[in-house]
Amino acid sequence: MNSISTRAHDRLGLRTSPIIFFGSAFLIVLFTAGMGLFPGPVQTFFGSIAHWLRYDIGWFYTAGATLLVVFSVGLAMSRYGRIKIGADDAEPEYSGLAWFGMMFAAGVGAVLMFWGIAEPMNHYANPPMGDKAFTDAAAWQAINIANFHFGIHMWAVLIVPGLSFGYFTYKRNLPPRVSSAFHPVLGDRIHGPIGRTIDIISIVATVFGLAVSTGLGALQINSGMKYVFGVPISGMVQAAILAVITAAALTSVLAGMDKGVKRLSYANIILAIALMLFILMNAASTSDLMRSIIEASGRYLSALPVLSTFNDSFGHGQWSGDWTVFYWAWTVTWAPFVGMFVAKISRGRSIRAFVAASLGLPTAFVVVWMSIYGFSAITSDRASADKPGTGGELTKTIVDDGRVQDALFQFLKDMPLYGVTATLALVVIVVFFVTSIDSGALVLDAMANGHEDMGTRRQRVFWSLSVGAVCAAIILTAGDNGLNALQEVIIVIGFPVMILTILQAFLLLQALREDAGAAKPIRTRQWKKVLPQEEYERRAAENSEDMDEYVVLPEFEIGTEPEYETHTPTTSHTQALAASRAAVSIGLTGAVASGKSVVADEFERRGAVVVEFDELMREVLTPGHETLEDLRAVFSEEIVHPDGTIDWETLDGLTTESHSACRRLYDVVGPAVREVADARAKAVGEDSVLVLDLALLTESTPRDFDQVVVVSAPVELRVGRLMAERGLTREQAWAEIDADTQQSEREDAADFVMENAGTRDELRELVDAHWDEHVQPVLDETSAHAGS
Repeated sequence: MNSISTRAHDRLGLRTSPIIFFGSAFLIVLFTAGMGLFPGPVQTFFGSIAHWLRYDIGWFYTAGATLLVVFSVGLAMSRYGRIKIGADDAEPEYSGLAWFGMMFAAGVGAVLMFWGIAEPMNHYANPPMGDKAFTDAAAWQAINIANFHFGIHMWAVLIVPGLSFGYFTYKRNLPPRVSSAFHPVLGDRIHGPIGRTIDIISIVATVFGLAVSTGLGALQINSGMKYVFGVPISGMVQAAILAVITAAALTSVLAGMDKGVKRLSYANIILAIALMLFILMNAASTSDLMRSIIEASGRYLSALPVLSTFNDSFGHGQWSGDWTVFYWAWTVTWAPFVGMFVAKISRGRSIRAFVAASLGLPTAFVVVWMSIYGFSAITSDRASADKPGTGGELTKTIVDDGRVQDALFQFLKDMPLYGVTATLALVVIVVFFVTSIDSGALVLDAMANGHEDMGTRRQRVFWSLSVGAVCAAIILTAGDNGLNALQEVIIVIGFPVMILTILQAFLLLQALREDAGAAKPIRTRQWKKVLPQEEYERRAAENSEDMDEYVVLPEFEIGTEPEYETHTPTTSHTQALAASRAAVSIGLTGAVASGKSVVADEFERRGAVVVEFDELMREVLTPGHETLEDLRAVFSEEIVHPDGTIDWETLDGLTTESHSACRRLYDVVGPAVREVADARAKAVGEDSVLVLDLALLTESTPRDFDQVVVVSAPVELRVGRLMAERGLTREQAWAEIDADTQQSEREDAADFVMENAGTRDELRELVDAHWDEHVQPVLDETSAHAGS
């Protein structure tokens, strides 16, 4: 089979993947031929399956669409939301306006032209959620449902494949195919039978999704031509319309994306907005329409939780099967095409920006659109009703007669300049569908090829013609039942694609975890087990357990404090510790020749107790001290001389070469040094200030100070100071500065950085300013508490 397909591929002058191309083409031709030769059995086959999907497992579509909304929003809000679609340094290719126009036109622009009036009027006359027909409550319910079907949920179904395409195509550089999204689970098998089957299903579904949309467009255009030009409604006229739309799309396809789709998208969105504004300005009450836009926004958001799970349970799923299931099945067949197209034009934007814009902007536009068209249509229908609480002319046409495709043009009859506006509406509809087909042909070709380089023209022509052929086969054989036939086909085709789309969401998350890793676990305090005093005493007397694990008063394990401690719980231990410490503790550090010692002197001048960490460490690490024994257990006997004194040279070598060793040194020695330093500070008074001079105070060393002050100086000044104060040559001075590589880490750990770039007097002013602003207020507060 592979050799046959390859030979056929080469003879036809194609440049694609033979099995995927011919597999997809075979199914498309098979359906088209089947509809032409055996329309009755084929329609019965699709109708029976569609009935089961609609009314027996319609809940799956409802749950699936809502799940995709939750996934999209959750992903955007997570740490993965900062990841870009494409390389980490990629920049957006299209401007914001061009991006929105192309995304919207390829998404639901064409759909809104068809259903913008028809859907609100249907639900206004037949409200599914209990309100009385033709009332204000029914009107708002209708607009809420219309916004629900074309707002956040519809776009979530579209953008999850977009995220998946964007990530796997532009981040992992895999082929632009749906199968690439299954790389986390399939691995290299995306190029095998399973991967090819996924791609064939996706391509065929996309062709059918485009065909159904184009079919609806043909029905609506035929209706508009009847209203404006008196052209009769017939299958042959609709086939001719399809031929014109397909020919126009072919012209755009052959021009390429930038020349074709971009220009059409700009024109599309401008014409659609112009028509919408015309209706707004010529409505019975423009101010009422403006009020309705604001009110519809709030009502839609408040109704969204209920609508997201509404399945018409007491109606046995009849309404949701007729409406919601059709919409989600239809939308999901567009998902591979819209997803890849939107991913391509969104390269360089973050996942968060992509989701926010893709859900937010189109939904806002939909709310405005539905408010203007829906509210205006309901107002017009009420004006033509025989009496309040009954339907008018629009209700008769759309609901009673079932001529949904007539909705827009009958509504426009009540507007000024009917001939002009109706013609403009026809142009907008045609351009929307041309844009959809040309975008779809480019995407279908890339999915079949496995790359985005331009393939041969005959391939893109084939995909465009495929959409038109499938659509024509359905419409010409369905007769007056064309709309139902389109719906039944798309519900059946949409089921496997919905399953693939939900799987894509989970696999995208898996890929993000693989490539970006997980967040660092949060470190929390570990608390000891608290026992009542009598039980504690009993267990202590029995001497059967290790009583170090138990306490009477709440206490946490020392050393389990969070990495960045901002709040300390009040326990007997912390209260005792606070009482033993200075009122203010300052960790002072800085690079060599930065002026750190001068700053220490200035703090001492203001009354602080200044202690050098290294000096106290030498006092603590003496033979027999328990801290030295703890250090020996960590670093082995190598750091201790035979006489029991510490081998400073060996210890310095270990801690200089290893950050981990340095951290362990401070973990062991720090508490003992701090205890001695606090004792010296407390000897001065309750409101004492302790400054601990610690050369290697960085983010990687324990932080147990109220403030961390880092002294910094320009490197050329530091070189000059080393030469003047130590008599070093310039080369020696530079070498010593280069050996100190931790200044940036010090500044990362700092609360305050003092830039010593001037004279001694200027540095003294900096210290005085810091004292007055950050130290003295704490001392004043301590004194006030002591006095009270």
